[in-house]
Amino acid sequence: MKENIIEFPNRSVVSDEAAMWLVRLDSDRPLSAQEQVDLRKWLQQSPQHSQELNELAALWGRMNVLTELAVPLEKPLTAQARAGVCEPEREWFVRGLGWAAVAAAVVILGLAVILTTWQRQIPWDAGNGLYATAVGHQRRVTLTDGSIVLLNTNSRIRVEYSTKYRNVYLLQGEAYFEVAKNAAQPFRVYAGNGRVQAVGTAFSVYLKNNAVDVTVTEGRVALASLDAPAVAETGRAGTRAAAGAGPVDGAPVKDLVMLDAGQSTTIREADEDAADDMGGIDEIETVDRQEMNKRLSWQRGLLTFAGDPLEKVVKEISRYTTLSIEITDPGVRAIKIGGQFPVGETDAMLDALEVNFGLRVTRLDDNHVHLAAAGGSK
Repeated sequence: MKENIIEFPNRSVVSDEAAMWLVRLDSDRPLSAQEQVDLRKWLQQSPQHSQELNELAALWGRMNVLTELAVPLEKPLTAQARAGVCEPEREWFVRGLGWAAVAAAVVILGLAVILTTWQRQIPWDAGNGLYATAVGHQRRVTLTDGSIVLLNTNSRIRVEYSTKYRNVYLLQGEAYFEVAKNAAQPFRVYAGNGRVQAVGTAFSVYLKNNAVDVTVTEGRVALASLDAPAVAETGRAGTRAAAGAGPVDGAPVKDLVMLDAGQSTTIREADEDAADDMGGIDEIETVDRQEMNKRLSWQRGLLTFAGDPLEKVVKEISRYTTLSIEITDPGVRAIKIGGQFPVGETDAMLDALEVNFGLRVTRLDDNHVHLAAAGGSK
């Protein structure tokens, strides 16, 4: 009598292989057509393979990677992929960040060791270049030193690493930085007329016109402003970076203040017409946990409002959509709005405003919306 013998895969081997695939999926370079084929074959070897990859991803807080790749892995290869042509990199929403429970610490430590070993095998400047997001999109970028950048909607950075320094230029929008500690190589973010320097910490930088909002969630950062006339000779920091120029470290620098965790301020633009003006900062604000969670809720794919005026809410929503939203009734601009709205789901936000806040939403066409009081004239 013939027996069916089922050979179960070695769990330790599968676990090691899953960790290596997770590291590869997390890199900034999209999978090649051949790597997609190899990963699909690996996943199809047994249910344990896909289960192991999902479990490790969950422990590592990286399920967004698998969500993004789920469709191309399950569908047949396109003609492009069969021809060996890599499809364009996709962007995704960051739906949840952070580490798993303390019980997973041992597994996470093992993954961190693998990632660190992998990173040391590539040059410091391997990740240099431009990174960007479109309107309504968010993106997570892991740099070659292990630092992590979360790009918010319609944002753009340029990374310039060397063996002596780690410079990042925020050219547009907003980014959150989790900096890997390395005292020998200062980590500096240039935005507008300002510079934010950290060794190992976490902070957000938002470039609004040429003013720079900085909020620190962990550790401490040093704020400084660059001499406006000196920078203007070759363009602002962002302009230099976009043109491929080197760091602006040669420009005169005015040290401003040290900013600690839970603090926030704005680096003001320097007056280029005033020879002695190198900018300054607004009053330092202490941000409590609730307010901090509200400000950074975009990292979880949410927009959070707590009694904010409608005018401010519309301005914030507009960052995440190409839809033009106009308040045509001045009487509703100050209406207080509260709640959480998923990033990118503009129609759902408009529906909520109409149903819950007594507003009338008039959709003129696919690109224009007017807001007014529900009982008012059109």
